Amino acid sequence: MKLKAITHSILFASAIAFSSSSFAAIINANFSTYAPGTLLSNQIDGVTFAVLGGPGPSGAAAINYGGLTNSTRGRYPTSSILDLKFTGLANFVNFTFNNHGYTSTGVGATFYTAYDALGSVLETGKVGGGGSFSLVSTGIANLRFNNNTNGASNWIFSLNSLKANVSPVPEPETYALMGLGLVGLFAARRKKTINT
Repeated sequence: MKLKAITHSILFASAIAFSSSSFAAIINANFSTYAPGTLLSNQIDGVTFAVLGGPGPSGAAAINYGGLTNSTRGRYPTSSILDLKFTGLANFVNFTFNNHGYTSTGVGATFYTAYDALGSVLETGKVGGGGSFSLVSTGIANLRFNNNTNGASNWIFSLNSLKANVSPVPEPETYALMGLGLVGLFAARRKKTINT
C-alpha cells in the first residue's frame, strides 16, 4: 500500500513538472516594428534566424528598410539565403515576403523550401514579386528562402511578417521518463499477481 502511494505521488509530480513543456509556442512577428539595423538571431520565441551563402553580418539576419532582409552577393557583401529554424515542429505557417528589384518567377526567382526534422523537403515554391503565403505542410522544422538559384539573384528580398504554431519536439529524457514509468507499472502488476 505504501509503495502504491509513493508511486502515485511520483507519477503526479512528474506529470506536473513536465506538463509545461507540452505547450506550443505561437509566433506572430512583424519585422517592421524593429529599428533598422537590428540583428536578429533568437529574439523571437519559437524560431531562430540565420543568413547563409555569403559573408553576411556575423551570420545574423538584419532589419533593413524592407523588413528582414538580404541582398545579392554580387551587389552587396551579404548572403543570399535566409534560414529559419523552428524550436519544434511548426504548423499553420504563413509569411509576408517582398522582393525589391528583380522579381522573376523564372531563372533567378526567390524560392522558399520547408523541411521536416529529418531534412526532407515538405514543400517548395516561388515568391515572385512577393505577397502573403500560407504553407499547407505541417511538421516544419526549417524554412529557407534562397534568392541565389541558377546563378542569378534578386536585388533585395525581405520577410515582413511571420506567423506559426510551434509544437515542442519531445526530448530523449521525456521518453526515458515514460519508459521508467511503464517499467514501474509492469513491475507493480507482476508483484501483485505473484502475491495473489
